[in-house]
Amino acid sequence: MSPAWVLAWLTIGFALSSETLAFGEGRQIDPEDRSGAWSLGFSHTRHDSIYAGEDYRTDFMPMFSYTGKRFYVDTNELGWHAIDTDQWQLDVFSNYFIEGYNDHSFFSDTGEVRPEDDPLKGMERKSAFEAGLELVRKTNAGRWSLDARHDIDGVHNGGDIRAKWHDIDGVHNGGDIRAKWAKVFRMDGLQLEPWAEYRLWSAEKSDYYYGVRESEKTESRPAYELGHSSSFAAGMAARYALHRQHQVSVNLGYRWYSDDIESSPVVVRDGGSMFNFSYRYFADDRRATRSSGDYNFFNNNGNPYSVRVAYGCVTDTTFNRILRGDIHCDGGYGANLATLFLGRQISDSVFSLPIEAWIQGGVARRFENGFQQDFYEGVFAFKALFRQFPWSDVVETRLGFSEGISYADRVPYLEQQDSINKDRRTSHLLNYLEFSLDVSVGDIVGVESLENLYAGFYVHHRSGIFASANLFGNVYGGSNVNMFYLEWEID
Repeated sequence: MSPAWVLAWLTIGFALSSETLAFGEGRQIDPEDRSGAWSLGFSHTRHDSIYAGEDYRTDFMPMFSYTGKRFYVDTNELGWHAIDTDQWQLDVFSNYFIEGYNDHSFFSDTGEVRPEDDPLKGMERKSAFEAGLELVRKTNAGRWSLDARHDIDGVHNGGDIRAKWHDIDGVHNGGDIRAKWAKVFRMDGLQLEPWAEYRLWSAEKSDYYYGVRESEKTESRPAYELGHSSSFAAGMAARYALHRQHQVSVNLGYRWYSDDIESSPVVVRDGGSMFNFSYRYFADDRRATRSSGDYNFFNNNGNPYSVRVAYGCVTDTTFNRILRGDIHCDGGYGANLATLFLGRQISDSVFSLPIEAWIQGGVARRFENGFQQDFYEGVFAFKALFRQFPWSDVVETRLGFSEGISYADRVPYLEQQDSINKDRRTSHLLNYLEFSLDVSVGDIVGVESLENLYAGFYVHHRSGIFASANLFGNVYGGSNVNMFYLEWEID
């Protein structure tokens, strides 16, 4: 069995066996990588929990990254290298800060709601979108950095985004400041990266995650309010290239929290250890250029791209039943979905198989049939595309499968009802899966100019991966839409 297949089975095994919950700081990306490579993989984390009623948390999370000269993507973070010299680096970024808990989290073995005597029963804390700046000084002794980030959607201020902007000292209102050091030691395919971080939390952020509101106090859980607090962490990350397209990473660390956090009635220890394992597959071996100069994914890319328009109906049919041919609109409350997707090829093969790799991004409009206001949804995903069927020289046929993320401006009504029935929470951000099947219109009608126009069907699927990822709010459930589409491939 080839190394690629071993890694594939490892990925599937982790996906099936992983438990739920928090995601640690993995440090999977080489901080000096500017290769323009795309990668897809997974991360599995286990770390001690400082919260009462918990010993540890585990989390499984799909991952994807892009390491360009100016722009980068690291699953829940998007950034721009505004300045990047041999000595200095200034990044502007936004990220999804993954933290918090709710009535339904952490019981991954059973999926059950917290019991009434649980120390966190009746409390809920959410993850938040943040924006920030990071200034890095590069020296022979390592990378020394200072970053400041701010909650941009009002989560740490009780959801009132307007209130926090009245404080001109923005970084001290719903955010934190981090001073960091790290140094990468390179030895052939192995990288070792010791690191340390000091984090100063704003009063709003500290109080949100470790405080107890008046409305939440009980006989055994008094109200508790925090001011500014802090934490310190240190550890060692290791990255190893098994092959130029495969990389495994391990990160070990320990975090200590300040006394005011430890004194909270919902906190029982002053720190804990963290272990993270991740795997990445780099699907980026097709680098055609459109003009002279170096390859650049955004402005000098000769790879084919695609445009897809689609429309379909929401259904309560499960994803696996749809794949078996049970396609209808029953149980969808009359809701519909319209989408526009753009895609670009990044590789001719995946795991050395005749399967193409594509990047796709899309915007969707949800029509909720009056049950709530219509809204938009955004999708980003990797797509594997197979087209070498025995009959493809007569009628070209394409089979596709996508993995990514979906963010909905509102939670779809079907997902809301599903969460009520299961007594679980909802999330705007969920995992995205897509299964597609199409044929060439030109081959069907015998018109050569339409050979690159495809007509087909795809399933638009949002889910929390069976409550296995804190990134998606430990959601157990999701929604499906049956979609019919036209897609143009353009060389």
